[in-house]
Amino acid sequence: MTRSRKRMIVAIVVNILVFAVEAYAMYRGIKKNGPFGNFIFYTECSNLFAGIVCAMCAVAEVRALRAGTEISRTMRWLKYMASCVLLMTLFVVTFILVPMLVNAGYPGFYMMYVDGVKSVTHLGAPLVVTISYVLFEADRTMTFKQSLIGFAPTLAYAAVAYPCNIMRLWDGPYPFFQVWNMPVWQSILWFIALFILAVGLCQIPRLLARKHVPRQGGFS
Repeated sequence: MTRSRKRMIVAIVVNILVFAVEAYAMYRGIKKNGPFGNFIFYTECSNLFAGIVCAMCAVAEVRALRAGTEISRTMRWLKYMASCVLLMTLFVVTFILVPMLVNAGYPGFYMMYVDGVKSVTHLGAPLVVTISYVLFEADRTMTFKQSLIGFAPTLAYAAVAYPCNIMRLWDGPYPFFQVWNMPVWQSILWFIALFILAVGLCQIPRLLARKHVPRQGGFS
C-alpha cells in the first residue's frame, strides 16, 4: 500500500469519527435546548456544518480511493471552511467568553470546556478538524483572496444574529450581540473586532498548509 493510500484511509477514519462525535453532540444539544434553542448558537451551527462536511469528505475520499484519484477542490475548500468556523469558536470561547465568565465570578474553564459535550464542540472538534484539514485535504495553492471564503459562514451567521438582536427576537446568545445592553459605538467596535478575528483565523489553516502540504494536494 502506498503512502498516499494510507494517508487517505486515515483521513476517511478521522472524518467518520468526527461526524459520529458531532452527531452525538448535536443530539445532546437538541435534547437539552430544543432545535431552535440549540441552533441560535454559533458553536452549534459551526459544529453542525463541520460534521456534515466531514461526512461529505469521507464519502468523497472513499470514492477517490477506489478510483485512484484525488478529492475535488470543492471538497477541500468545504473542509477549509469547517476548520475556519471551528477556530472562530475556539478563539471566542478561549479569549472572550471564558474571561467574561471568570470576571463575573463563574468557573469559566469548567463551563466552557468540561460541562456536557463542550470538550468536543469548543476544543476537540476545532483542533481535530483543523489538523486533519492541514494534513489531508489542504489546498496549498490557496491565495489570501480565496481564503476569504472561510469567512462566509461567520458572516452569514452575523447577518442573522445582529438583525434578530436589533429587533429583539434574540437575546444574544453572546454578550457582544446584545446591542440593547451597550452603546452603539461599543457594538460597532465588537463587530469590527470579530470581523478582524474571523478573517485572521482564516489564515491559520491556509498558512499551515503552505508549509506542510505538497503543492499538488493533500494526498500526493
